[in-house]
Amino acid sequence: MSKFSSFSDRIFTLTLLFITPIVIIIALGSAAVAFPSQTIAQRITSPGLTTPTAVPTPPASVEEAPVIIPVPLPKNPLPDISNPTNSSSSKFATNNANRVFSPGERDRIAAYLQSQNVNSSPAVNNLADPRFILHDTSFIMSPSLLDRERRSGRGPLGLGVNAYLPGQDATVVARPNFYELRRPTTTEFEKASDILDRQDREQLLRQAWKSTTDVARRQALDTALANLDLSPAEIATEKAGAIEKLSATSGRIFTTATWAVEGICNRYNNGDRSVAALSQENSLSRSCTPLGDYFNIRNSRVKSSVAVEIIQVGARSARGSQNTCSASNPNIAELPNPPYSDHQYNSATSLYLRAALASGKFPQATTHFALDTFDPEAHCDPRCFNLTKLYNSIASVMGHPSGSTYGITPSYGTKGGTNNIWWDNNICHGSAP
Repeated sequence: MSKFSSFSDRIFTLTLLFITPIVIIIALGSAAVAFPSQTIAQRITSPGLTTPTAVPTPPASVEEAPVIIPVPLPKNPLPDISNPTNSSSSKFATNNANRVFSPGERDRIAAYLQSQNVNSSPAVNNLADPRFILHDTSFIMSPSLLDRERRSGRGPLGLGVNAYLPGQDATVVARPNFYELRRPTTTEFEKASDILDRQDREQLLRQAWKSTTDVARRQALDTALANLDLSPAEIATEKAGAIEKLSATSGRIFTTATWAVEGICNRYNNGDRSVAALSQENSLSRSCTPLGDYFNIRNSRVKSSVAVEIIQVGARSARGSQNTCSASNPNIAELPNPPYSDHQYNSATSLYLRAALASGKFPQATTHFALDTFDPEAHCDPRCFNLTKLYNSIASVMGHPSGSTYGITPSYGTKGGTNNIWWDNNICHGSAP
């Protein structure tokens, strides 16, 4: 699949913004959809993503007991650190991911960022598992498109990416507040699609919306878009799009609509029964019970992640296959040799250290390829990226021993669930590192 399918979806959504919504009138007594805990357990144990998690015996009635969605283990577990708050670096090569750094290391990072004219990001507190997610665009973004992303990097607008790394030009920081909760997701992992797949999730979101009073809907949309520096026109556009999607019988549901339903379910799950429409409290309960746990997992992933897109070519032509993850696809545009410039690796180093300074520890460097292996339409980016080179660059700046790492252990190849850096010798111009 094209790396920018989500971008196309958003453009398509905007073109349909003012189409009259299709309103479905549901009988008040219609049965709501419930999802057995066995199904959720299967998603939690998706191959390559999580390890088996015990799920309670399913209750006799969903109305009597809520569906419990356990938080799964990350696909790439962080190193087993006996003392996770240990801030002393080792004289031996080690995986530093999730290690709290020392005051001296903090000063070293700050000095380096200053030397590179890189602004720091606001600090976050109590971030347990920070991630630094590497993507490639699989699409050459023009300066005007990059500038549009920079200007639209607020709330639900744009692609949700923190920064873009061109081959030679300056890094474009679209969202300077790293570890930002209120942004669009950039991976299916962040969407928590392994917990509730898209079809089930959208069914529950629509069920909750249709079971809610008009007043509660308006309040939820107002709250979802408050304090995000959006113009009145942007707010109106987002509200109209969310209402259209939630009122439809099918189709993608995007950020603002998801946030609105989250607000409704938060109120209901906290005891506010006034949000339920007449005779729809049972229906709202059946949707908000699993959604409440789902939102907790989704939010924990979004707010602990920094997304970085490295500018890279995609397909040769819009007419042929857009699958840039298939090494046999003749329509893949030829990648530069080497695939990424030293400038891009240096930019990635600076952004990684900026993310570290914000979280107070070394985040887990990972890839879109590694995180979304459970997705049938899994992405493979960043293709042909030398993660070993990035690790060596970070270690050099920090004065850490040669061979130090800062996240996933690189496994180069094209097999999802086995490899975490997509690498084909022909497309990548040589053997893997």
